[in-house]
Amino acid sequence: MSCESTISSAVDPIASPLVLNGEGIVLRDWLDADLPHMPGLFDAPDIAANTDIPSPFDADAFLGRIRRRRTQGILDLAVTRDGGEPLGLVALHVASGVLGYAIGPAHRGRGVASRSLRLMTRFCHEELGFPRLRLSIVRGNVPSQRVAESAGYVRSDDDAIERTNGLGQAKLLETWHWIAPVTSD
Repeated sequence: MSCESTISSAVDPIASPLVLNGEGIVLRDWLDADLPHMPGLFDAPDIAANTDIPSPFDADAFLGRIRRRRTQGILDLAVTRDGGEPLGLVALHVASGVLGYAIGPAHRGRGVASRSLRLMTRFCHEELGFPRLRLSIVRGNVPSQRVAESAGYVRSDDDAIERTNGLGQAKLLETWHWIAPVTSD
């Protein structure tokens, strides 16, 4: 499956609107209409424990955060089946090539996270030219490790780094990476 993307500016990969289609999902910009869906997606103990999404969750503040991050070179896209109701998010820090993802509890176990990560990885490589991408996964977060593996990422030998999660707790993050396959010309 190819990565079909619509980018408003070939020079600016984070310009709106951005829509990525593939893997049976659509990644798109967040909309005001998504606000009612956000608490069901992100107000979950494991989301706060394994990401920097704050708990208690505030949808208005989170949408504001998404929009501020865009101006800082961090792209947060809604994961959807067809461009409609959001199921979660996938994020890219454009300067560093670090990706992240969070899928709402009701939408897990269907490969949504893996497909979203593969689609975003393909976009970053094919459209943005990244030869290497990284993930930071909380040590012991086995479901996220399985998502990473299914999308072609491997755990790196880098030392774990300490970061604060959405509950204000210190957590150790392990680095996972994806390296573009070598092609012969």
